[in-house]
Amino acid sequence: MPICAKCNNDVKKVYDCDHTDYEEYCVECYTELHYYMTESENDAN
Repeated sequence: MPICAKCNNDVKKVYDCDHTDYEEYCVECYTELHYYMTESENDAN
């Protein structure tokens, strides 16, 4: 099973993109990362 690069948990599926520097994140860490990114963008406006 893949391991999340952020929380080091064994997970069923991993996600990566330029925001994670193409490291594999589990859905929870990935969602949390994008949530904080969109929140900080909203605060800037």
